[in-house]
Amino acid sequence: MKLREGASYMVRSIIFIGLACTLTYAQSTDSNTSYIDETHMGISNKVLEWSDNIDTTISGWLCKNENNNTIACVEKRESSVKNTSLTVDAFFQSHKYFNETDNTFIRLRTDSIFQTRESHDFNLRLSIQMPFSKSKQNLKIFFDDLDLDNTENVIRNDKDDKVVSDIGIHYFSPNNYGIQSRYSLGISGVSPFVRARYSIPVKVGGWDIDPIQIFKYSIDDEFEEETNIYFDKAFEDLSLFRLQLHRKTQTKVDGMDYALGMEYYWSIRKKTGLKVSQSFFGNTKYPYVADKSIEPPEIETYGGINNYVTSISWRENIWRKWFYYEVTPIVSFHKDHDFKANYAIRIFFDFYIGQYN
Repeated sequence: MKLREGASYMVRSIIFIGLACTLTYAQSTDSNTSYIDETHMGISNKVLEWSDNIDTTISGWLCKNENNNTIACVEKRESSVKNTSLTVDAFFQSHKYFNETDNTFIRLRTDSIFQTRESHDFNLRLSIQMPFSKSKQNLKIFFDDLDLDNTENVIRNDKDDKVVSDIGIHYFSPNNYGIQSRYSLGISGVSPFVRARYSIPVKVGGWDIDPIQIFKYSIDDEFEEETNIYFDKAFEDLSLFRLQLHRKTQTKVDGMDYALGMEYYWSIRKKTGLKVSQSFFGNTKYPYVADKSIEPPEIETYGGINNYVTSISWRENIWRKWFYYEVTPIVSFHKDHDFKANYAIRIFFDFYIGQYN
């Protein structure tokens, strides 16, 4: 069975690498690139047209004056981050960017990871962002990480090891006392959820500080809440240092998760970026197998840092403005592996349709 699964994985990887090579080869053929550019532009324009039509329709319902005549709705909401931070987050496609972007686009991502102490994996993910900037209620439809295959045992650079598909709609309420509020209704996997997100971005000296508090309730996972605080320091050469503090509690998980992440982003040249990351993950009551020699295995709890992750990401826009690749070598030291090194390399290919950057 494992041999067959391995063969299937290799076949899918080879197919995708072949696709990437085909696209690269097509660059040298004017007729092919002309056809691809025209097709991509036609699809992108159609996506933007559909989004604008939906936005206009909703604003026609919601934006009325006292005489029931359609009027202009509130202006496009302001971003909570500085230009340099927004540029970096947009380029590296961070979760913070997806939460705050007003661009309308579809992203198809291929995700391959090869590891020494965990299983290899290959996946296709589809993400859709459709903000309604004309609508008075500041609505936004989102489809995040719609998986076309199972995704397990994937090392991520953020706080989660598990990728779950989210589908739903955001409602951005007017700012009160500097607090930016967003309320979401959707489905995570197959479980309905409601979520509230609050942030109070401030500037202290040369630092942009963005504290974010999230509350979520779903039928499957019940109640969970988390806090993220971002400390961003931008530099003149489009580089950025970010310190992130994280904590999270969940009804069905013992203890409290916490993490510290330090990242440095550097734009070496246009449409090319380097990210160096060091992260520490912990839990106050982390369950682990204390003795694997007995059946059933003996489970104990551990309070402290359970994973150290170091990664370097190289991301580049090549061939066309809507085609990116990213290569990330990773080394992690996890409690589950007795803190022995797990070497990995993760490879992305991203394809965009719509208004991106």
